[in-house]
Amino acid sequence: MATRHGLVRDLLCLPDSSPFAKLLDSCLRSRSARETRRVHARILNSQFSKEIFIQNRLIDVYGKCDCLNDARKVFDRMPQRNTFTWNSIITVLTKSGFLDEVARIFGSIFDPDQCPWNSMVLGFSQHDRFEESYEYFVKMHKENFFLNEYSFGSALSACAGLMDFDIGIQVYAMVSKSRYSTDVFMGSALIDMYSKCGSMACSQDVFSGMIERNLVTWNSLITCYEQNGPASEALEVFVRMMNSGLEPDEVTLAGVVSAYASLCALKEGLQIHARVLVKRDGFFYRIPVRNVVFETSMVSGYARAASIKAARFMFWKIKQRNVVSWNALIGVGLQLGRQAHAHVLKQGFRFQSGADSNVFVGNSLIDMYMKCGSVEDGSRVFKNMMERDCVSWNAMIVGYAQNGYGEEALEIFRKMLACGEKLDHVTMIGVLCACNHVGLVEEGRLYVSSMTKNHSLIPEKDHYSCMVDLLGRAGCLNESRNLIKTMPMNPDAVVWGSLLADCKVHGEIKMGKHAAEKLLQIKPRNSGPYVLLSNMYAEVGRWGDVVRMRKVMRQQGVIK
Repeated sequence: MATRHGLVRDLLCLPDSSPFAKLLDSCLRSRSARETRRVHARILNSQFSKEIFIQNRLIDVYGKCDCLNDARKVFDRMPQRNTFTWNSIITVLTKSGFLDEVARIFGSIFDPDQCPWNSMVLGFSQHDRFEESYEYFVKMHKENFFLNEYSFGSALSACAGLMDFDIGIQVYAMVSKSRYSTDVFMGSALIDMYSKCGSMACSQDVFSGMIERNLVTWNSLITCYEQNGPASEALEVFVRMMNSGLEPDEVTLAGVVSAYASLCALKEGLQIHARVLVKRDGFFYRIPVRNVVFETSMVSGYARAASIKAARFMFWKIKQRNVVSWNALIGVGLQLGRQAHAHVLKQGFRFQSGADSNVFVGNSLIDMYMKCGSVEDGSRVFKNMMERDCVSWNAMIVGYAQNGYGEEALEIFRKMLACGEKLDHVTMIGVLCACNHVGLVEEGRLYVSSMTKNHSLIPEKDHYSCMVDLLGRAGCLNESRNLIKTMPMNPDAVVWGSLLADCKVHGEIKMGKHAAEKLLQIKPRNSGPYVLLSNMYAEVGRWGDVVRMRKVMRQQGVIK
């Protein structure tokens, strides 16, 4: 240590700051905040204390050592700044999630160049603020900045997050006219974007048209089919990848195991597992035997294939369990979930946000307990969470509503509003379900109206479905029918099914017949509308119509 101190003293007489930069590089490699501050103190006593280059390096190193306040102090005290300064502080603040502050700083830059623009598009996308990310991308394009692979990649990620096929197509059109149209990175991003938007055909078209493919490309397509179906296609893509000579990684195998689980092909999943555990040579030799990502996927796969014992055995075989591993075990069932909860507490999880956020573990526990009907346990987890996010509140509201605790759901919603937490579409679905359970028609009307007026949320099909059912159950059938007529999207089977069921409850045959006809246009082989309408006729003694309905069912080949 004495030698090192002597070296630092010698630095004070050097003609340039490059030795200080090398020392900061060493601090960065060790992630030592203490050593960074010591070097910084020496810099302040040197002739380089106001040099932009070394101050930029300090901002960068402090940021990567998670010393946000130190980085910000260096930035605030800089008498002069350049484009690297702005980019460094934007990167540091973005990493810590201070996006509103990032937007303020970006707005104060007199003439930002390409780097800060790309940082804004990327940063907002990485923190799931996809709409703003895309808006920065559009503004960047309007300012005639050159769009490179980072610009396009971040924009495609934003489109994937928004699940907006239309704007995804627009970005793709721009990519196709650029020099990056054949870039393998861009192709993989396009496949992922189309996959998130549910367009397997477009994902496949992009894949088929690619001149060059890498492992990420193949993994993107396997994941696309595993998540969207058909799962069998994911396995076919996997076989083609193996035949091309590429070695699978844990992402590949996680997708393959999930695909087998979706097909309830437990035997084949076990064979994949056995090959990874046993084979040390050949194409699996680079995959660690104890890979947490792969083994976590095995836990999920066994659980989905209804092999609970195997899921539990696999979980306890994972040596380095992470948050995702615990979430996989939580999803197996209430009994195992309670065991998982106990171990989560022993591990010291306090459900806090930050660099190592584990709030979503608490959210998963609430969701698990609520879905298993253990409302008290879910509520207890919620109350004991150190911090909560929108998902936490949503899990409670939806959980209470689904278990018939309408008043409690609405009380949680009122507390959520009082806390200033931002609502989303899921929140309002839970609120409307709660109104439905309690029969609060007027409140339901007000909440739907407030979505647009107070919360900038446009009602979606699920919100209309909840409202149709709420009005119908309360006997407001004409209002329910009129609401269906004013829907900005085509009503689906759920909407017409709700109206039909409500018509049966209130004996409204004429409207019920109309709802049944609409429902049969969507699902002609569904026996439900025939049975409900036939029962409605029987309740009022219209036996001729009952016979006619049964005859129509036979003619259409519909089985009850």
